[in-house]
Amino acid sequence: MSLRIRADGRVLCAAMHAAEPGDTYIDDGLHYVLSVERRILVTEEMDEAGGRGGHRAHGQWWWSGSVPDDVSVAPFYIKLR
Repeated sequence: MSLRIRADGRVLCAAMHAAEPGDTYIDDGLHYVLSVERRILVTEEMDEAGGRGGHRAHGQWWWSGSVPDDVSVAPFYIKLR
């Protein structure tokens, strides 16, 4: 799945959000490296009860060091020590 980084810094699922002027496009391959291999980009579970409603509701991603307090990152992205 590819991503769009908006001029305001939001990282969004490209399949769920139309392109806008100023977007930086991240292709599937780079997204895989950043999210699956490195776990630098993180998101919530697909569906969440309450809160933001999960990834399916908003299609947003966050840099791992900049996750808002009200976001519950999917367990996959939490690195084990």
